Amino acid sequence: MQILSFEEEARHLGFITDFLKVFRADLEMRQGRTAEGIVGTRYEINENISNAIDFEDGNVMEFVQMLPEIRTTEMNFNYIHTMLERTKRMIPKPYFGKITVDGEAIYIGTGTIKNKDNDILIYDWRTPVASLFYENRTGDLSYIIPDGSRIDATVEQRRQFIIEDGTLVNMFDSDMYIGDEILQNMITDSSQSRLKNIVSTIQQEQNDIIRLPLSRDTLVYGPPGSGKTSLAMQRIAYLLYQHKNTLNPENILLVSPNEVFNDYLSDVLPELGENHVKNTTFYRLLSRFPYFKGRNFEHVYENIRRLRESDSGHAIYEYKNSIDYFSTLHQFIQSLGEAGMEFRNLVGENGMFYTKEGLAHIFYNELSAHPVRRRLAKMQERLLSRYTEEIRRLTEERFKALHETNTYIGEENELKKEAHEYAKKQLRVVHRQISLFRFVHFEKLYLNSIGDRKFRNQTVRSIKENDFKYEDIAPLLYLYIHVLGRTDRQIQHVLIDEVQDYSNIQYYVMRHFYHKATFTSLGDPNQQIHPGRKDPLIARDHTEKRLEQSYRSTNQINAFLNSIIPGSIKSVSVDGDEVQKIRTDDEIEYVKALLRNDEHPQVAIITPTRAAADAYYKALESEFPQIKNLGETDTLYNQSFIVLPYYLSKGFEYNTVILTSAHDYADSKHILYVLASRATRHLHLLNPES
Repeated sequence: MQILSFEEEARHLGFITDFLKVFRADLEMRQGRTAEGIVGTRYEINENISNAIDFEDGNVMEFVQMLPEIRTTEMNFNYIHTMLERTKRMIPKPYFGKITVDGEAIYIGTGTIKNKDNDILIYDWRTPVASLFYENRTGDLSYIIPDGSRIDATVEQRRQFIIEDGTLVNMFDSDMYIGDEILQNMITDSSQSRLKNIVSTIQQEQNDIIRLPLSRDTLVYGPPGSGKTSLAMQRIAYLLYQHKNTLNPENILLVSPNEVFNDYLSDVLPELGENHVKNTTFYRLLSRFPYFKGRNFEHVYENIRRLRESDSGHAIYEYKNSIDYFSTLHQFIQSLGEAGMEFRNLVGENGMFYTKEGLAHIFYNELSAHPVRRRLAKMQERLLSRYTEEIRRLTEERFKALHETNTYIGEENELKKEAHEYAKKQLRVVHRQISLFRFVHFEKLYLNSIGDRKFRNQTVRSIKENDFKYEDIAPLLYLYIHVLGRTDRQIQHVLIDEVQDYSNIQYYVMRHFYHKATFTSLGDPNQQIHPGRKDPLIARDHTEKRLEQSYRSTNQINAFLNSIIPGSIKSVSVDGDEVQKIRTDDEIEYVKALLRNDEHPQVAIITPTRAAADAYYKALESEFPQIKNLGETDTLYNQSFIVLPYYLSKGFEYNTVILTSAHDYADSKHILYVLASRATRHLHLLNPES
């Protein structure tokens, strides 16, 4: 077996990159010619084939004979377009790995590329032989081909490449696949040779979780920098590969801490190529339930700010997120078949359509033999049927009135149309209420489930003012899902990052809505940034795993984290600068001096409030135009200089972190712990408490 040197691999990469560029130019030329052909064929149809159907003239048969050619040409265009987009995407990074199998070098990337002789230059990571790249060892292995046969093979070498913009930056050989970028950098750093065995141990721990069966619900806890997020991405890739015939990216959902985090993760998983998994936040789940459209719900950021600035909202927040209330709510829902279902009057512009008493009679008397959700479905059918009858009656009445008018106001068909529109207008609100199940009064059901009178009265005021709090979201969704049986039917696997941020009721809203899915949940109980207390998560029938070692931040930063929460981190990282605790009367000038230093290419300035973030941005933007003031609704991630309030920091990591007014976190050790752990190399605390 010939082992190529770094220079030889660099030359091979240059050859492949040049090939892809030539291939791209050829595809662009073929795409242009094919597009011209399609335009020409369509022009011929328009010019030479009469629009009028004429069997005697024969134009119909001529058109039918052209159809196969049109379809073939357009399919060819779509294929060329797909190949062109794939090739453009692969030019900066044609492949990321290589295995030598029975003496043959196999390069692995995000798509299969062949030359004109049909030789495969790059194998798609999803091809059967590429599965050998993801094994935990070299030597005698095997892989399965599409007909189910197992092929024996000897893997003599596994090599991974770090390629940026078509240039080979680094490479390393390993018995096992290393999926985490930080671990890759550690293993390629010759000055850190002592870490190579540790890297293998960490990757083995991660692989044990990554390779758990799709059918297994898994809960993973680990300290900051232990690779939880990278593990989640690698698990997505592994599941998509293992179940490529039944599982697509659209069947996997990532629940992340905020909208920006989704963009932050977009480049973490190159194996997915052009495909991306779905992502959401818990707050965005509301958009899946049209019933709640028009209701104003507090965002989690507003909730954090409100509870951090005042103690008055803590008690009701903790009550609604407690196990006790969750249990009460569940029992309340189960009792609705016997008593307690609440309905609304259905009223149109022309008066009462159906009374709430009448709806209750149907529910508890006429349909009592059915389960609750079936009763409501049947009621919706009845109400829609009655709506149709009422539309017909109103249309006839209106048409009769218009028709009997002495003056001319239109033809008969025009009068019928006007009468029908009038009838629909009279019952437009009613139809919407029926369609969205708003004849069920979920807000009143929610109020009735709250046993504490003080908290119930507070919630009544919020609902009347259309000022729903963040803690109201989960109970209302839980009610809606269980009373109506509304669930998602597409998602097969859900990954929840930062699971410690969710209460039991929030977690089980997701579990029950995505009822066909299994879950991988990752988190750290020490990284709770929300000021409200929650009961520990009770995850039944889960495989629980713990990652112990932290390798993202320097040993000095990890030591500082251990000083906040003793024993929380086992550091296996590199040495770096000491944590800087700075006393200064002018924090902004200190920050400016730091930003002017080229040694800090990535800097996050984390402030205690939104107002402080805005003030810093205003003071810095003229001198540092690349700086971004991260907003609560932003979805794009800036990788140079960024200023943000502390509650937006979850999930990010930065080379350098500056905590402004650090004394503000003196009474919130978990918040300080989270913010400090965002730094990988340099941490500056401005004016911390003594």
